[in-house]
Amino acid sequence: MVQNAKTADSTAAASPFSGLGELEKRVLSYAATMGMEFEFSVLATAMEIDEETLAESLERLVHRGTLKELNYGDSYAFVRVVTLAHAYSDISSSRVRVMHKRVAEAYEKLNPNPEPRVIPEMGRHFHLARVHEKSFLYNRYAAMLAKDAFSPDVAIHHLDRAREDITALSGDHRLEESDLLKEMGEQYAAMGDDSRAYELYGQSLEKIPEGEVTLRALLLLSRADAARRLDKIGLTRRYCEEVLQLLGKEGHKKVRAMAHLSLARAAYLEGSIDVARREVEAALCLFDPERDAREVTRCYVIMGNNYSSIEDPVNQTKAIECYKKAIQNMLPLHNYEGLARVHNNIAVALGIFHPREALNELMEARACAVMSKNRRLIGWVLFNSVEILLALGIEKDAADNNAEARRILSAYNDLSGMQHVTFNEGIIAHHRKAYEESERAFLDSLRRAEYLDYHQIVVEVLIYMGTMYADWGRIDDAIKAVTRIREIGENNIHPANGPYYEKLKKRLGF
Repeated sequence: MVQNAKTADSTAAASPFSGLGELEKRVLSYAATMGMEFEFSVLATAMEIDEETLAESLERLVHRGTLKELNYGDSYAFVRVVTLAHAYSDISSSRVRVMHKRVAEAYEKLNPNPEPRVIPEMGRHFHLARVHEKSFLYNRYAAMLAKDAFSPDVAIHHLDRAREDITALSGDHRLEESDLLKEMGEQYAAMGDDSRAYELYGQSLEKIPEGEVTLRALLLLSRADAARRLDKIGLTRRYCEEVLQLLGKEGHKKVRAMAHLSLARAAYLEGSIDVARREVEAALCLFDPERDAREVTRCYVIMGNNYSSIEDPVNQTKAIECYKKAIQNMLPLHNYEGLARVHNNIAVALGIFHPREALNELMEARACAVMSKNRRLIGWVLFNSVEILLALGIEKDAADNNAEARRILSAYNDLSGMQHVTFNEGIIAHHRKAYEESERAFLDSLRRAEYLDYHQIVVEVLIYMGTMYADWGRIDDAIKAVTRIREIGENNIHPANGPYYEKLKKRLGF
């Protein structure tokens, strides 16, 4: 008897239309077009059917076990995913486009001023209906909403649809396509995938029409920043110099200033602190202190980073002075995201040598990150607290903060952030003398850094791994770590990691 029931159930799942009348078949087809869950009002409008007739048909499908009622009949859902899949696959390609169009138009009719929750659905249905003009419009809007919600992967999904639509439209849409590619690059950068961002910025440059000098310059700067994050400093300089040449001495002052800032960051990463300072000063001369307040603030932050990279009391004091100037500029702007980043930088400058003060700055950074509603930034503040908490001997809080950072950043598919989290896991395990666990975490972190092509970070992980192997007594593996650093190039060692590297080499007899 039980076996017969199972057979009947599997037959119903494989043939959702078996034993149904024509109306129920039509209802099920439209429902499958709408998705796993669907609203009663949208279904009724799309089918152009009176509500009582539809309600009776849905009731029969609920009794049959095909659908279930939600929200007191305001919406319904398929009981099994396989039923939806079979129902949707039974609809012909031409009819499915018509049905998606009807559903999209129903959403429009019922939502003359659509709420954010329905915009993605309108974009999806118009896209599948191949109504390219409206699909482009709604998917761009949906991408903007996802970007504001700090969901870059969702934004990319909608931007990809919009790009498909724009290539199907007649006429010259190179400028719009270039803008789409740039936005996609920005979202990949937000996820920490700078290789993909760099590639998309290049594709965007190919699409941009001749004569769009300022837009071309801005795109070159975006590509320069991606190249810098990939440790391709030579390319960063090349793109920035191209921007300055493109604009000339009288060109857009703000964009020229941004090129100097990018050159300053590149010089800082190479350890050329004097060059970095000169570039920041050149940028400050071009920015308008009032209109470009955010950019002026950024100059102070970069200057602070330059001083912070030299680990002596005088330069650390100068760094904190620059950061505090940045904070003064940001407060009137209510730039909580920027404030969070600067308080975070002050904490890093104070570091493990002033852990109490550093921890206070991180608490300020977290409060500002919460105010900014940027959960990804909260994750970054949390993982930056780990070494400071370990220096204070608060190992449990360090592990808890890092675990919370993992939960937040994994939800955003933040590749760079997750690399830092796994690196911290290695540090925490090393602190506990759990060497096997530390090795696994460091190897995971190393793999992630290599995937992202972050040479400086690869070297940083190798320094910490080498130290861990030396503490573990695996001297041969520690020597291999140093040898690998030499192969990559000791010029890739960040100034802050220099003392740790020299200590490791001395310990190993190099």
